[in-house]
Amino acid sequence: MKRSAVVLGCVLSLLTFRNASAESVRLDEVVVTATRTEVQRSQIPASVTVITSKEIEESHAVTVSDILQDVSGLDVVQQGGAGKITSVFIRGAKSEHTLVLIDGIRVNSPTSGGFDFADLTVDNIERIEIIRSPLSTLYGSDAIGGVIQIFTKKAKKSSASAGFEAGSYGTKKENVSMEVKHDKYDMSLAASHLNTDGFSASKAGPEKDGYQNTSISTRLGRTAGTGRIDLTGHFTVGKTDLDACKLDSTFTPYDCDNPAYKQDRRLALAGLRYQSQPVSGWEQVLSASITKEHLVNSDPDPNGINSTIDTGIRTVDWQNNFKTNDFNRLTVGYEWQNKDGDYKGNFNKSFSNNAVYLQDQLGLGSPVQLLAGIRWDNSAIFESALTYRLGITWLQMESLKWHAQYGTGFKGPTLNDLFWPGAGNINLKPEKSSSLEVGIEKGISDSFSLSLNYYQNDFKDLIQWAPIDSSDPFSLWNPQNVGHAISSGVEAEMRWAPVTFLQFTGNYIYDDTEDKTNGGYLMRRPLNKFQAEMKIGSANRNIAIHFINEGRRFDSPGNQNPLSTYNKVDITGAYSMTGNIEVFGRVENLFDKKYEEARGYNTAGSSAYGGVKVSFY
Repeated sequence: MKRSAVVLGCVLSLLTFRNASAESVRLDEVVVTATRTEVQRSQIPASVTVITSKEIEESHAVTVSDILQDVSGLDVVQQGGAGKITSVFIRGAKSEHTLVLIDGIRVNSPTSGGFDFADLTVDNIERIEIIRSPLSTLYGSDAIGGVIQIFTKKAKKSSASAGFEAGSYGTKKENVSMEVKHDKYDMSLAASHLNTDGFSASKAGPEKDGYQNTSISTRLGRTAGTGRIDLTGHFTVGKTDLDACKLDSTFTPYDCDNPAYKQDRRLALAGLRYQSQPVSGWEQVLSASITKEHLVNSDPDPNGINSTIDTGIRTVDWQNNFKTNDFNRLTVGYEWQNKDGDYKGNFNKSFSNNAVYLQDQLGLGSPVQLLAGIRWDNSAIFESALTYRLGITWLQMESLKWHAQYGTGFKGPTLNDLFWPGAGNINLKPEKSSSLEVGIEKGISDSFSLSLNYYQNDFKDLIQWAPIDSSDPFSLWNPQNVGHAISSGVEAEMRWAPVTFLQFTGNYIYDDTEDKTNGGYLMRRPLNKFQAEMKIGSANRNIAIHFINEGRRFDSPGNQNPLSTYNKVDITGAYSMTGNIEVFGRVENLFDKKYEEARGYNTAGSSAYGGVKVSFY
């Protein structure tokens, strides 16, 4: 904690950093996820990053995880290249502590608790909102560290496009999209196919681990009287070769480069949302959704277990927003969830959760706004949880915002935690957190802006797995609420556009973590992280040079053998030949740096990709 305070005092002298969203410091920007209502950024007492479709298109990224790499306060870890397990950590929290939503639809796995970003492509995305603070008072379990919500496109005009990309490691991608806009309805649809030969996920051998991805995403909306109905659909099939080490009786890894280890994944989701205003001052939002995931390992995992896993999430939510006067909005809602998991040969379980939530935003449109929220979750298989949130924002002037927030969060035990054969622990309690943050966002001029945030997190009753008999290397493992961890840090972001065609953006993150059970740092969370980008562009061409410095991290208990610090440079560029044809390219890891995001797993060397996009209006 002391180190964070020192950095907080010095960080203003280091503001030459990159923000993934160059426009994220606009205080009039409308954000939905932070309050479940449309409010301006100036009224939100939490740290927010918004990534727009324009920024996604200009990056020419393939997956959402590629975009999230650049967001302040986030750490993205991929275990061996395209299609391999990809986790996101927010401010020192576990990867399972990040709730992921697609148009409000939950996609976190009921069995593992987290969401694997490996298969989520950028097709058909309107914007991404990232809230870096606990939002359990609005979303319940899984939002203990923060929320990432992906919004699919709402058609604004009728158009279509087709694209092709190819490059290193035998990579090819084809994609098509269309948007249809009429007076009363709109539709967006996108489909893509990605294939790459890849490289060995494991550093232990030369065998290539390829990957294929097919994704379809659609959104259909229609106005109905004073209301609107939206339908969301998403389907992804991912097939990947994996490497996983087997363990001998002394837990020493061997046979890591396994050519027969493959994994097939399917994710399907559908959602219905009806928003209406029955009377003046009362808005209601009724939503229902279902998420299904199917995962098959075609070769025994390191413990010798063939696995086929089917999971499902069903959710019904009734949200009511009451505007009691010009300066107050009261949100009251009820949510029902049902989660199930069928781990073939191990367990087939399901459970339901009922929750009510209340939030009051007082002072809308005034310089000072207060926010208070509370939620009660009642689960059928673990103890109920009461969470709350208090926040304040002060718009000192049109371009200067101060904010502070204190909140609690929880994450319920997963189905794996509760029902793993021979080691289930039905008495497990939810993991809990308490978090404090204070921050400032300042638009110094039309061309220069910065933000600075300080945070503290305390995670208790963390579920950790340990062998029942530590003397027996083949003993069953049992989960227990014995973990305790803390994190504190500073996030600084800056944007500077000295002239219309030149822009500098960047961020710096200092994240001081501690595992209280062993006194070491939390694994895979760097203490320091620095990013900067220079972008030069005009109406029909642009080029961006991106630099990242990733500090020392640890990837083993007790902080043995740290992962080395590394620097990496990427370049992207595009040129519009006509109003309908654009050619683009990118070079990743320009100087061919050798580094690891996770111990024992390879990362891509210097690689180049190029493609063309044709649009029709």
